[in-house]
Amino acid sequence: MGLRERGFFSIDALFAVTLLLMVSSSFLHVYEGRRGAAELMSARLEAKIVGEKLAAAINTVYANGSNFEIDVDLPQKIGSYFYNIEFDNTARQVVVENSAWGTVGVGVVCKNVWDFVLERENLENTIRVHWVENIVMVVNA
Repeated sequence: MGLRERGFFSIDALFAVTLLLMVSSSFLHVYEGRRGAAELMSARLEAKIVGEKLAAAINTVYANGSNFEIDVDLPQKIGSYFYNIEFDNTARQVVVENSAWGTVGVGVVCKNVWDFVLERENLENTIRVHWVENIVMVVNA
């Protein structure tokens, strides 16, 4: 049996395999990028929903007067991200923020809301929205 009778790997086959690997890796890279972008967009939309839920509670307490209070349960995480909620009294906005998706603001009607910050440990518990004198307060229940 001579050297020519055995199989051999041609340079064309090597080129074809290399080209196939390059095309496959570029498709994988594009897929991962789009999946990551979709995940962040989903988290941002969910953050907007969380902000709207808290803003609706603040507006409802404000509209119903001083003897009214609401308890709100908010998720600990949005997607796989921890987040903070703040109130910006100058802009009258509930601001949901995280370093991954940035900030999402939701407006409220009333201007007499006590500035608050709800962090990860606050979001483990129920949030109470109620009146204290002439100010709407947002605290842990």
